[in-house]
Amino acid sequence: MLNGFCREGSLASARLDSITSRLRQHLEREAAAGAHLVFLADTHAPDDPEFAMFPAHCVEGSGEDEIVPELAALAAAGTVVRKRTFSGFHGTGLDEVLEGLAPGVVEVTGVCTDICVLHTVYELRIRGYEVVVRSDLVETYDAPGHDADELQRFALAHIRDVLGATVV
Repeated sequence: MLNGFCREGSLASARLDSITSRLRQHLEREAAAGAHLVFLADTHAPDDPEFAMFPAHCVEGSGEDEIVPELAALAAAGTVVRKRTFSGFHGTGLDEVLEGLAPGVVEVTGVCTDICVLHTVYELRIRGYEVVVRSDLVETYDAPGHDADELQRFALAHIRDVLGATVV
């Protein structure tokens, strides 16, 4: 839930931002119940190879790579893991964070369902984690030529039927 996906820049989308308030309420409840919150934050170098596929976004230090203000305090109280690609695991310290937390279940929320959420859930599942994805707390793009509703349905079905995660 970064400024570069929700508020400003080439990939910002009101559709992605539409879950921010519900997500904040959910995360506040979870944190109050003792859950440790881990935020994955796309953070790219100015010449990142990913920009051959997508417009430049969430460049380190641009402000786009920062968590939206409504969630910033929750992120500061939890753990922020910077990532440079679709998966929260590739080239990050997420493995070590999760090993230290030893969660019984990992709940995944956020954006984009068919890209970062999907690839991170895959990585969690192949590592043996039980995963829950809240369908009301994930969202994907409404860009031209990108049928967001169709991609959202596909990604959630794939997460459930192929990756074996629980989708609620």
